[in-house]
Amino acid sequence: MAVAGNADPMLGYLTTSFRDHQGLRQQNQAALTPAMQKWQSENSLRSGAGDINRVATLYARYAKAGGDSRSESALETEGIQKMDALRERGLDIAGDESASQARVDRIYEHARRALFARLEEGVITDACGSHVRVRSGAVDRDEYVAHPAAGERVREDDAATLLRAAGRRHGGIRVVVSDGLNADAINEHLRALLPPLRRMLSTDGHDVHQTVTVIENGRVRAGYHVAGLLEADGLIHVIGERPGTGLNTVSAYVTYGRDTDGRLRWDPQLDHSCTTAVCGIHPQGKPPVKAAEEIARTVGRMFEQRRSGVTLR
Repeated sequence: MAVAGNADPMLGYLTTSFRDHQGLRQQNQAALTPAMQKWQSENSLRSGAGDINRVATLYARYAKAGGDSRSESALETEGIQKMDALRERGLDIAGDESASQARVDRIYEHARRALFARLEEGVITDACGSHVRVRSGAVDRDEYVAHPAAGERVREDDAATLLRAAGRRHGGIRVVVSDGLNADAINEHLRALLPPLRRMLSTDGHDVHQTVTVIENGRVRAGYHVAGLLEADGLIHVIGERPGTGLNTVSAYVTYGRDTDGRLRWDPQLDHSCTTAVCGIHPQGKPPVKAAEEIARTVGRMFEQRRSGVTLR
């Protein structure tokens, strides 16, 4: 995939750069289509051309062809301003090779920091209030990254701690917070996301447990494990995700806990199609307060329809 921005429309992971296409074509002895070759020739462009002045010229020609009556010089100036604004937002467009490589290096360093970051206790206390910390089966971040299944269940001794903390209070909606692949995202956005979400759910009359489960080295399926242990009717799992984009983004996985016969269906192997995901939560994407509103609406629909995931309407 060739996505110039920080977050692609599917997973948000760093993918093939636009500027790599010419080199990849040459390595594989591939060629442009005849239509593209003709277009480049008509516009006096060499294959792979992409500096800001050439792109500004194309912008002006495109605008002129669409009926814009301004001078070509004015349109080129506007084109340069638009590209500067896009690059300021992180898009890899019309820059030189050194600037592009520096951007990739920054994203790589950001990804490493995100992968090995730790949840900050102050953030957890401020955003969650009452909480119980548990660990997945991954003993450290290296195992968490190398062996994904290790992060999908809570350790047995921590599961016992969780059950003791819950006492006889099972059922209802459980809120789980995990570091996931990007604890920095949780550290940045949880304070802005979780308190308003809990207020909205309470106002709507939902039975939300006050004690939040916080999982170290947790993956999405670890939330299913916690919900199963506590026999939850519903789960909201807030998790840090998407390292490799240059952004710290959070996702919330919202799951209804019962099957069509009303039986609890929790299992660490529960199919992800049973879950509704609210993704891309960060100030430059879906702002945390807006995300809280969307999650609250999703929970409302989920309990009205008694379903979640692909069957939720």
